[in-house]
Amino acid sequence: MLTQEELQEVVYKREYPKSLPRDRYVKKISDWMSRKEIIVIKGIRRCGKTYIMYQLIKKLPKENTFYINFDDFRLDKHLSIELLEQLLKLRDKNKKAYYFLDEVQRIEGFEKWLRTYYDQEINVKFVIGGSNISLLSPILGAVLTGRHITFEISPLSYSEFKDFSKDPFEAYLNYGGFPEVVLEPDLDKKKDMLRQYIIDIVARDIIGLKNIENPRQIQALVNFFLANPGIRISANKLASQLGVHKDTAQKYISYVIDTFLIFEVPYFSYSAKTKYIGARASKFYLVDNGLFTVSSIKLNKGMLYENIIAKHLKKMGKEVMYWADKSEIDFIFEKTALQVTSAANIPKREISAFEDFSKTYSGFTKIIVYADEIKEENGIKFIPIKQFLKQD
Repeated sequence: MLTQEELQEVVYKREYPKSLPRDRYVKKISDWMSRKEIIVIKGIRRCGKTYIMYQLIKKLPKENTFYINFDDFRLDKHLSIELLEQLLKLRDKNKKAYYFLDEVQRIEGFEKWLRTYYDQEINVKFVIGGSNISLLSPILGAVLTGRHITFEISPLSYSEFKDFSKDPFEAYLNYGGFPEVVLEPDLDKKKDMLRQYIIDIVARDIIGLKNIENPRQIQALVNFFLANPGIRISANKLASQLGVHKDTAQKYISYVIDTFLIFEVPYFSYSAKTKYIGARASKFYLVDNGLFTVSSIKLNKGMLYENIIAKHLKKMGKEVMYWADKSEIDFIFEKTALQVTSAANIPKREISAFEDFSKTYSGFTKIIVYADEIKEENGIKFIPIKQFLKQD
């Protein structure tokens, strides 16, 4: 057990580091601070979760607000429910207390501990954060049903990027929106930072948390996805490429998704059966374009365009799918069929894909996101990529 002095060294911060505001998140989360629900802040490492917590803390009374990061090496030997109990004793019980528990998933059984104190109606507001989707595992979802509200933090959107930097759009397209990467002026350092992020995520959020028999296999799988954003592949095919069993491949995919590095875009169909048959493999995209830039031998502008739109649609909360038959529609969402191309002249296949799709599905808005001017022709809306990305 930590001594009181050791605990205060870990918990108390006189001044929090200055950071550029993420107002879109801070405002949304602040609206929930006066309510009882436990706030869950989750997202990939280095996307700015902790700084958003700092910005929330600055709006609260210092004397009864506590922040602790369970990734702090000084806590490694003390990660237990007893540590949480110690933290709770720091507060002034006569006033409302605020606890920001960062990377709290490292403490086994934290879910029931939170529920216990939530249900006891003590005058405490809990804000928890983590860099793993399993922070909202079925266990947490079941234990805290109706007791939490979740916010997923992403690297900077294009609108946020413009608030942070005066660099041109191409910088965002190629190197993404991790805040520290955006703020770093040196190109080589940007690349080094992104490579280190990948190393840390694999080491800490996959190999460090899961029982991986062959770390090289999981690294090979991560490298494959990072170098091929938008790849359509099944667990069977991936298993064959890696030389592992199908169940192992599926498990490894779920581990990588858990870290927020990649996300899945399933096949579009009104039939649940059709969506998930083997021939309708999902597509996988990256949470940030910079990860592709430092993982690919040769950059593909079309893949950069497609990935950045996939990421943007996900950030907007769209339930995104794709469709494919003789041709392919990149994204389907909310009765909208959307194609993405970086080509100066729109390839005929992009138009003919709409025609093929319309033979089966009618009433969809048709959009092509590209690099030229806004216009509408033959029932298709053409929207410049920078214009489309302004939609927050």
